[in-house]
Amino acid sequence: MEKKDFKILIIDDDDIARDVVVNLLSKEGYSVSSARDGIEGIRALKLDFYSLIITDLRMPGADGFEVLKAARSFNPKAAVVILTAYGTLDNAIEAIKCGAYDYITKPFKLQEIIIVVENARKRAELMEENEELRVHLRNTYRDLEMINTVKRRAAPEVTMNFLERLGRLRQMDVISEDDVEILKERLLLGAVNATSADSR
Repeated sequence: MEKKDFKILIIDDDDIARDVVVNLLSKEGYSVSSARDGIEGIRALKLDFYSLIITDLRMPGADGFEVLKAARSFNPKAAVVILTAYGTLDNAIEAIKCGAYDYITKPFKLQEIIIVVENARKRAELMEENEELRVHLRNTYRDLEMINTVKRRAAPEVTMNFLERLGRLRQMDVISEDDVEILKERLLLGAVNATSADSR
């Protein structure tokens, strides 16, 4: 996932702190939006899709926990980082229990923000790859089942789809080159057997 595709929302009623984080992450190449308080932040979450939300804990109108709850509701895959000057262990534990990805206390170091954001981006990439892998595996097994159970010649488009998926699974290091060859051989053998049966 490219940095520009990893959309970040910064929510903080402290203008200086908000602007510092927005400028920092924008210079790093991220797509960054901001909101001045929790209510404005929740409104932004309803209107757009964000991969990461960095929100202050104590804000007028709606606090960081309300933002966290809304973010989890609108996009369960989004990572939420809580920023607070009230850095007690109880708040940290409560934020994690509610589903926060991380928790940073003010004053924070700029490098700390960059590291947390980069880790969140890697997490999003991994989730995306896992979802893609699940889809490939599900479709591959579906095609295998169809080829094994239907007593007729496999349609050429099914065979091509299956071969493409095998190639993708190999690229993702899910299966070995030997596995690919074995599965291709079984597919071709099944197609030949189906053709022979049809010609009788």
